[in-house]
Amino acid sequence: MLAFRFAPFRPSLRGLVTATTPKKIKRFYEDVTVHQSGDFWHVLLDGKVVKTPRGTVLELPGKGVAKQVAMEWTAQETHLQPLEMPFTTIGCTALDITREDPAACVERLLPFLEMDTVCFQGDGEVLAERQQQEWGPLREWFQTQYGVRLSLASGLAAPQHPEETLPKVAEKLHDKDPWELCALEIATQTAKSLVVASALLDRHNTAEEILRLAQLEEDFQIERWGMVEGEHDITETEMLKWFAACREFGRAQRHAE
Repeated sequence: MLAFRFAPFRPSLRGLVTATTPKKIKRFYEDVTVHQSGDFWHVLLDGKVVKTPRGTVLELPGKGVAKQVAMEWTAQETHLQPLEMPFTTIGCTALDITREDPAACVERLLPFLEMDTVCFQGDGEVLAERQQQEWGPLREWFQTQYGVRLSLASGLAAPQHPEETLPKVAEKLHDKDPWELCALEIATQTAKSLVVASALLDRHNTAEEILRLAQLEEDFQIERWGMVEGEHDITETEMLKWFAACREFGRAQRHAE
């Protein structure tokens, strides 16, 4: 079995997921295949099963995500580029971190809901109207999905969600499998919103639509003041890449082939 030194997502970091490796590693394999083993799928490099940094066999919850992981390995050229391997990163993180302590993952998610982006109302009339148009239905969906109520806030004040909201959401989060929960955490940190990330996994939204919801305020400011080339556009490209991978992992068990 092959153990690749692939660094998983570090949950202490808020923002885009990163995968790092201590030194450049040359591509050391030729053939990449996928193989089903029981309820899970494995990726094999020259017949050797890929393992996580902690030495766990990289179990994947469906043929679709296994094929995506295999495509990432196939696409590598002279040297491996972990930053271009979001599916592999999520798979490793789900097993090495999320599965080991799902309760800690849930605890990391709840503060995002306490200060969720979509629960703040802008001061300007135009922005507030756009937020209500785009975020209003999203909040309604989340409230129905989790059986809770959310509150709105403006300015610097925090939303005053009902006391039972966070415990109810936490209870439902504990029901998710490690890959789904891991994908939700990564998407939440990327969007800075648990509500938006939940829609990525459980609502009929594309990754592009989720990006638009996550970037609503920033896009509004760009319309007014313009975009800084080489910053905003690259950031959105990275966000979209991770949203797409999170969406597939979050739905893998429900749509397993």
